[in-house]
Order: sequence, then C-alpha cells, then structure tokens
Amino acid sequence: MAFFSGSKNDLNYSALVDIGSGSVLVTIIGSDPGKAHPDIIWSKREYTALQNIDSISQSAKNVMSSLLNAMMILDSEGRKALKEAVGISKLDFVQVTIAAPWSYTVTKTISYKHDEPFNVSPDLVEELLRTSHKKVEEELSENEKANNLGLSVVTRSCVGIIANGYPVTQPSNQKAKSLKIVESSAVAQNYLLDALEEVQHKVLPGSKSSLYSFMLIYYYLIKSLYPDTQEYCLVDITYEATEVGIVRDGILNYSTHTPYGAYSLAREISNILQIPLTEAFGHLHDENLNLDNLTLTAGQKKDIEILLNSYTDKISALFHETGDALSVPKKIFLHGNLETEAFFKEQISVAAKKATGLSHAVYPVSTVLLTRHYSEADKSHFMENASDTALLISAQFFHNREFHSKFEQL
Repeated sequence: MAFFSGSKNDLNYSALVDIGSGSVLVTIIGSDPGKAHPDIIWSKREYTALQNIDSISQSAKNVMSSLLNAMMILDSEGRKALKEAVGISKLDFVQVTIAAPWSYTVTKTISYKHDEPFNVSPDLVEELLRTSHKKVEEELSENEKANNLGLSVVTRSCVGIIANGYPVTQPSNQKAKSLKIVESSAVAQNYLLDALEEVQHKVLPGSKSSLYSFMLIYYYLIKSLYPDTQEYCLVDITYEATEVGIVRDGILNYSTHTPYGAYSLAREISNILQIPLTEAFGHLHDENLNLDNLTLTAGQKKDIEILLNSYTDKISALFHETGDALSVPKKIFLHGNLETEAFFKEQISVAAKKATGLSHAVYPVSTVLLTRHYSEADKSHFMENASDTALLISAQFFHNREFHSKFEQL
C-alpha cells in the first residue's frame, strides 16, 4: 500500500506514533521534500506509571492505556498546535513504529545457486521473495500454536540482494551463479494492532497508516547516516525491553530481544534497597550507579553487584545470537533514554566484552549524532526543541521518501 498519495513533492502534515515498551510518543510534523529536514510542530510523550508489574501482559495493558491517553492529547493539544502553526487541523497520514516486546523483526535469507550463469531478473527476485514470505508465515503459524501468540506481519522490506557475493542495487538481468535475497518483516501483536485501529478510527478517521518495527527504521536511518560502515550492532533499550540487531555487509541480518529494560532493572534495585521505584530509576542516571549517598549493608552491595552481572549476562546472551558463526561486530550503536545513556553505555560495553573477550566501541545515538549533517541553524533548532531521539529517528524516517519505497505495507 502506498503511504504517500499524489506527487512526491507533496507537503504532508502527519502524525507519528512511536510505541515503546513503557511509553508512547505522539508527534505532528510537516514534511516538505523541498527541505532538508522535517518541521516538528508538536510532540508529547505519555509514560506508563513506574510500578511493580507481575507479567508482560500487565505491562501491555499499561502501554495500551498510554496509547489511548496520548492519542486523546494529540486530538486536542496537537490539532490546536497544528491549527496555530499552519492554519489547518486535518491529519491524513499516521506513521506508527512499534518497539520490542510488542514487535519482532524477522529476517530471512533465501539462496539460489546454479552451475551455469543465470539472469538476476526482477521476476526471479520476486519469486524468491514469495518463498521468504511463505517461510515467515509458516513460522508465525507454528509460533502461535506453540506459544498461543496472536501475531501478524505488518510490513516487510527487501534489505539486501547479493549476487556472486556482491550487493546488487537493482536487479536488471545481471549474470550470476549464486543469488541471496535478504528480507526483513515487522511482526506485531494482534491486540496492539486492534487497539491502534480502534483509536485511529476515533481520533483520525479516514487517515492512512503505515506501520513499522522500531528496529527497521533504526536500521535504515543509521545506514543512511553511515553508508560506508558495513558491520555494526544496533541496540535499543526501552523501559521494558532490550533489542539487538546485527548488520553484516550493510544488511540487517538478525534481530532479537529480551523483555528486560530500564524499568525492569529499576524494580529489582528498588526491591534490593527497599526504596521507591522512582528513586531506584533515578540511580540509573549515574554512569556507575553511584549509591554512595545511601547506607547499604554488605548483603545489599553484593545483591546489586549480582544484579548488574545478571543484566550484562542477559545482554551478552543476546550478543551470542548473531544469526551466524561470527561474534558481535566491534561497532555498537546504542539508542535509549537520554538520562540513562551513560549508565547503559557502560553496561553494553561490559556485556559485549563478556560475549567476545574484546573491547567494543559503543556510540550513543544522541541528538548530536542524528543531526550531524544538519546546518548549524537547523541543529540548534532541533537541539532546543527535539532532544527526544526516538522522535528524531521517526521524523527523519518519515521525511525520507526513499525509505518508504523500500517497504510493502500489509
């Protein structure tokens, strides 16, 4: 389904919805392809309550509540801000990005070989993609039976075509003896999709929507910012999950996650130290989890040490799941909450070294990184008004028409 209607030069005022594991971000942007960057008109992040939860299903209910609240605020405050800025209040497009654990990014590689050279034609590529689609649907069906999960593919993208070991930009009957097609599919929970459809119908009736996993838009944006970097790891830390993507030869090859994030860690700190959850989460704002201002028993200090080791062990286990025989790449891009960035940079560095025995370069995906190609005036504007990096990633992805052309919406 085409996301943009009419000319590629259309000016679009659109809603962006970013569903994290413990918060929902809603944004209104103006996207003029004649400009280098989108205009962020209004934005609001609605957080779930920081509280003890017994299950991932309870966390899901909290996020659904945040989604409903955020969309209601968009309908009132957002439309008002749009009216004041440009004189209209109608939004025709909605871009939704969904983070783990509510979405999964499944990558499949389909290989074709022949002793004699063959044509790498668009028809052959389409045939191999159909094989990929079938495999993903079969796996989802098996997963649903085994785990009683309701899952649907919401979009998919061919992230790589490799002929005779070399990337192919566009199939045009080149000769080859081997061909690999790599396709990534964004899969989401059905109850979340149903909730989205219902709230979109109420708040933005008649609007078109496009859905993505956060990992996929994260990958495409980093790829565009660093086109010459071919091997790296993408890490996204949200409140209730940590997701990892592995990029080889410039292609997203594998993605996995654990339903354990910043809030999850704060809850355990809270239980160990017998302090309020908000105070425990505040300690994650320090790179070294500085607890010197607290009077801790020897047992509490030991339990905190065990907890941090347990967390880095969880991430190290994800790093071992690279989808191939290679270890995690040495360059790691880390996306997360600005306040906890320094703390998790240290934890990810430790986890990567546990996995490989080597030191890794960890680059936080900050506002500075995301605006590195901006003019000084544009950079200053964004630094003042859009420090939320998930907002910048979603807005820049939406603004780039070339990104959308790579996806098939289902």
